[in-house]
Amino acid sequence: MPDTEWVLIGEVAKSHGLKGEFSVKYYADSPLLLDEVGHVWLSTAGGRPKRFQIRAWRGHQDRVLLWLTGIDGRDQADAWRGAEVLLKESELPASEEGGVYLHDLQGLTVLLEDGSRLGTITDFILEPQELWSITTDKGEEVLFPAVPELVPNIDLEAGTVTIAPPPGLLDLYLSKDEKKDIG
Repeated sequence: MPDTEWVLIGEVAKSHGLKGEFSVKYYADSPLLLDEVGHVWLSTAGGRPKRFQIRAWRGHQDRVLLWLTGIDGRDQADAWRGAEVLLKESELPASEEGGVYLHDLQGLTVLLEDGSRLGTITDFILEPQELWSITTDKGEEVLFPAVPELVPNIDLEAGTVTIAPPPGLLDLYLSKDEKKDIG
């Protein structure tokens, strides 16, 4: 499966109960995706992903409890602790009109509204709210709140995201020289 593009949707945190459920740090927008797809792939470090049908899932505190076919008991669930919960990119439902998946944003160039380049989206922090980690050309990290009011344009074809940071946000992260370079 070398040509497969995998999308990380969660990570197994720990087993839960005795029947084989486990608690998942869930990264996708909604666990309803699990109903739509009906299966997930689990992968441990360096291992090949293995497909499992979803028996059941439910929300629990800030996590998703997942029970998969073939995992029957706490010991089997414990064996997957730390595993990545994946889907193939081709298995994802089409995004809604104007919507994008986070993995589509990884590596895009970030522009300010005046067209100057800020950097590249390199990572995401999803809790307690969605933040984008933007790495500037000089290697500085800017954590940017990804809310619609501050992201006026996403152009996947051009490979760019335009942001409108609130006054003072970039001052927290950038040196005077770097602010001059940006605009």
